[in-house]
Amino acid sequence: MSARRAMPFVALVAAALARPLPAQDSPVLQEAVRLAAEGRAADARRIVDSALGRARSGEPAFVEALFTRSRVATFGDSAERDLRRIAIEFPASPWADDALLRLAQLAMAAGNPVSAFALAERLRSDYPDSDLRPRAAFWAARAAFDLGDPRVGCVLLDTARAEAVTDVEFANQVGFYRGRCTAGGQAPAATPAGAPAPAQTPAAPTPTPARAESAAARTTTPATDTVTRPAPQPPSPAAASRRAFAVQVAAARTDAEERRVLQALRRGGVEGRVVRGEDGYRRIRVGAYATEREALGAVAGLRRLVGGRPFVVLER
Repeated sequence: MSARRAMPFVALVAAALARPLPAQDSPVLQEAVRLAAEGRAADARRIVDSALGRARSGEPAFVEALFTRSRVATFGDSAERDLRRIAIEFPASPWADDALLRLAQLAMAAGNPVSAFALAERLRSDYPDSDLRPRAAFWAARAAFDLGDPRVGCVLLDTARAEAVTDVEFANQVGFYRGRCTAGGQAPAATPAGAPAPAQTPAAPTPTPARAESAAARTTTPATDTVTRPAPQPPSPAAASRRAFAVQVAAARTDAEERRVLQALRRGGVEGRVVRGEDGYRRIRVGAYATEREALGAVAGLRRLVGGRPFVVLER
């Protein structure tokens, strides 16, 4: 939410956002951010860790401290783990949309436009009232260009510009990238606000990775995830089309939770599988669908079986 905007982790992302962002709500966490900005990352981390130790998991103070720790982290993978946790475990918190946007930005910085696109589109889909929707459209557009789909990229840029008409600086930034849409006559005509998201555009030549991992956004290819690590170079549309889609129904931390979800699936006649990561999460997924459309068609039924917020992921 706008009251809790914070500077993103990497300098590349900060430059891309190019806008002033308010500090954390807690005075203690504000001090941690100030120390980190002065180069005193160790001191900042101690303050944040102390705040995390005092708060109970799940309460607002805990989630805010977790979000702050992502801001003062020294390495991108550390920031990504905290952001992913917010997106997965606390999707209703005021920091969840922020976490998804930053995960998308980190994915782009890591050369993973597939994950970046999915994360940005998930923000737009799951948080329709977020003031970050225009910026999510902008980052999804950049990912679409990297995936070789300028038509979708141009639609998203037009959407971003239409949704943020009062932000002149951001509109100028969008306009700079919109210059690609006039080259060679490839771009579509300007699209009004509310244009359909790429995931809903059947004609898109590249698979539009659907809502990325639940707030896990597990497709952000974290350094600790053994399932989807980022490739050195962005995947080509042809390579992406050979991958399979699955539906992630839960991310369990305990044996009991894993059994509960798998049993609920079996009672509904569905066999789930567990993808284990070094971060301790057991990602429970269903299917290996050839297309995103097929995977999306299974989401509603799986939600009825296990509850929660199942989402589509793109697997290797």
